Amino acid sequence: MKKKKKITKKKIVIAVILVILAITIFSNFNKNNQDDVTKVEIETIEKRTIAKSISATGTINSSNTKNVVATLTGSEIKSVNVKKGDKVNVGDVICTFDTSTIQENLSIAQASQNNSEAQANLGIQSAQRSLNDAIANKDTQIASSQKDLNNAKKAYDDAINQLNNINSNLNQKQNELKNYVQVNGQVLNGYQTLKADYEAKKTAFTQANNEYQSKNNELEYLKSLKDQNSADTTIDSKIIELTIEVNSRKVNMDNAKNLLDTVEASYNLANGVQSKYNSLTTEIASLETQKSQVEPTISQLKTTYDKMVTAHNSVVSTSDSTIASMRDNLTNSEIAANSSSLAGKTQINAYKDQIENGIVKASVAGTVTEVNVKKGDLYTGATIATIEGTEEFVIEAEIDEYDIPDVEVGMKVLIKTDATREEELEGRITYVSSSATNNSAMTGMTTTTTGGSATYKIEISLDSQNDRLRLGMNAKLSIITEMQENVWSVPYNAIYEREDGTYYIEVAKDETGENKEELNVTKGIEGSYYAEIKSDKLKAGMKVVLPKVEAGDSMKELLEMMGADAGM
Repeated sequence: MKKKKKITKKKIVIAVILVILAITIFSNFNKNNQDDVTKVEIETIEKRTIAKSISATGTINSSNTKNVVATLTGSEIKSVNVKKGDKVNVGDVICTFDTSTIQENLSIAQASQNNSEAQANLGIQSAQRSLNDAIANKDTQIASSQKDLNNAKKAYDDAINQLNNINSNLNQKQNELKNYVQVNGQVLNGYQTLKADYEAKKTAFTQANNEYQSKNNELEYLKSLKDQNSADTTIDSKIIELTIEVNSRKVNMDNAKNLLDTVEASYNLANGVQSKYNSLTTEIASLETQKSQVEPTISQLKTTYDKMVTAHNSVVSTSDSTIASMRDNLTNSEIAANSSSLAGKTQINAYKDQIENGIVKASVAGTVTEVNVKKGDLYTGATIATIEGTEEFVIEAEIDEYDIPDVEVGMKVLIKTDATREEELEGRITYVSSSATNNSAMTGMTTTTTGGSATYKIEISLDSQNDRLRLGMNAKLSIITEMQENVWSVPYNAIYEREDGTYYIEVAKDETGENKEELNVTKGIEGSYYAEIKSDKLKAGMKVVLPKVEAGDSMKELLEMMGADAGM
């Protein structure tokens, strides 16, 4: 079973319109003497902007009554430029103060600030130079350390390569000697007598040669150490001493070689095989000597290389740490400079503000209603003058307790006044009182109503001012509490509610409206006449059947349907 939508309480204006409409309908019923239902009415379902609003009236008031004061307590008033009743605009001079002492203090502060900034800049420049030096030193130190590291690595690698070559040559000579003995064994055994003499001289020569080679190798080793560590002066004396000894060993070796050559000249043909044998054994001995010298050298060079790696890493780490410290010093110098500069500028700005405040200007346009100082007075901090502002208006209104829960700060308000004719102004609610102000009495800190309906004060700011507005004018207000744009809508009394709480409308299937069908809808926001409906079956061109007004409805029934406000 369907039932018509129950009409809620309406505002006075809507109620009056409905009363007039009801009277017209009732008169037409009587005039036409209809006993049956009237002609069915239909209306196109369209998309509209639906808004719920609260109507109210308000008063134009000033947004700002300004008590003119200054911060220069104890200063002498130099001039007073207005008198009671004068009209002033924003920026008009009200009075001036004697600021000569403040000007002197400003000059001193500015000079001090310049000196502080100069000193701070010197500190920053010094810190920057230290940082630049640290960066440059890092590059130099790392380059030097890297060079030492590369030299150590090269010496170590060269020693390894040298040992590998010695081992290769030694293996080759040993194999060659073995093969030679196998081929020439009988020859070698036949020359034992000659061998003894030759061996004696060869031994002498070999010893001399080995001593020379050993010392010469030591000399070469010292020279390589000198190349690796040019700063070690102790090596120079050892090199000189060893050079003399090497030269002496060379002389001994040469003498032994001459004796050996004499023997070899006598036994050249017979001793060819033995000479080859001796040559191979000598080479082998020399290579073995070199090997015995190189192997410990490799260990030493490896130790030196490892130390160079550690030293290089230490140079990098130390340089980075020094640079970081220099950067911190620069940052601290900059922070200190900024802090000092900020403090000085704050004081300078304070003096400038005081000097600027020495000329007191009107911050609002309006009428001077009070002047409380005169030229020559020492200002004590009291109000200099009072200005009733007229530059910006606000609207104050009272909202009854029935509507106030729906009113919030920020809501849009449409405004009309007699002075602005048909022009509709816009504004926003900026204040909503939490305490009742109408028909109430104050008891301590508690507000209690003494009878009737309580009202609550609101304030509305205008989005744009209008030069036709004046203080005290009345304004008609429409407070928009909710709005939906471009939504399907029908007259709210064309929406029916079923007992299960669902809603539907009656859609006309022809132009007469007699042939119709129900369409389930969801009801949305409801305005003063139209209400939003939602359904995925709605489409352009649809028509809704409006509810019939039966001839038997009396004026009393219509008034009761519209609620209590309808009779006002």
